[in-house]
Amino acid sequence: MAARTARPSLYISVDIEADGPIPGLYSMISFGAAVAGRQDGASYTAADPERQTFYRELRPVSEEYVPEALAVSGLDRDRLVREGADPAAAMDEFRTWVREVSAEAGAQPVMCGYPASFDWTFLYWYLMRFGGDSPFGHSGCLDMKTLYATKARVPLRAAVKGRMPRELLSRRRHTHHALDDAIEQAELMSNLMLWTPPVPDPDAERSPRITHLSWGRIEAEGLAPGKDFRLYPGGGRPWDWSEHGTRHEPGIQPQEVREFLDLGVTAVVLSQGMDKRLGVAAQTLEVLRAAGVEVHVAETTAAVEVYNRLAATGRVAGLFHSTC
Repeated sequence: MAARTARPSLYISVDIEADGPIPGLYSMISFGAAVAGRQDGASYTAADPERQTFYRELRPVSEEYVPEALAVSGLDRDRLVREGADPAAAMDEFRTWVREVSAEAGAQPVMCGYPASFDWTFLYWYLMRFGGDSPFGHSGCLDMKTLYATKARVPLRAAVKGRMPRELLSRRRHTHHALDDAIEQAELMSNLMLWTPPVPDPDAERSPRITHLSWGRIEAEGLAPGKDFRLYPGGGRPWDWSEHGTRHEPGIQPQEVREFLDLGVTAVVLSQGMDKRLGVAAQTLEVLRAAGVEVHVAETTAAVEVYNRLAATGRVAGLFHSTC
């Protein structure tokens, strides 16, 4: 039996703005779409993302909303209640548009987003709630964060725009207008599809070992000596307590460790000082444990031993205080 030939894919970048975290209880208040490009086997052809686009502002489906989420979009909810498109009519028009551009390309539509998880959740819910049909099927979506993480060989939590090579990013501003952002992300999608990443340096993302510890002095690989350090995969820098409000009491603050999570670490070591006078705020431990990260809290000498052992084989980060 001959192998089935895979149909080409037409990638459609979609961005949504919502007034809350989940559909149904809250509303998708606008969405934009732009054709990013067509993939046929190993060949990808980028499209002009401004040529084929779709945009609607929608009437809310509930009275519930989160003011902070609504503020991100800059849309007037009272105006949307009066003038926003009927969701059923808008989704019907969107289905028609997706099928028309896909037929023109001779390809199967695939929604892509950054991240796709949030936008797809709302988009699919609306397509099924208002019309019971999705032109993308039930799983036709691609997450650009996952695409980058796979090609760059980095953990998913490290797949953030601030750490991507500059040549991958669109030069357009991220405005939180759904169509602007769909077009911007269509360019990111095409750049990712056409990108050949450099061969990774196995030492580039290694956590630097601590080579010396004494009262008031820490030495780590590749860094000038200092008193306190933040160390993480790929490097480190002096630890400035004032940056996030850390004090001996109540101790290391949650914001101190959030950066580590974005680097995809599997373990974090928190030192308490040579005399164990530095505390660790309970919320900090909660942040790390909720992310599934292994946590070690110890006097600084013991913390360094644990950190160096973990750094030999895994992605570890740490905060080190060399005095009291």
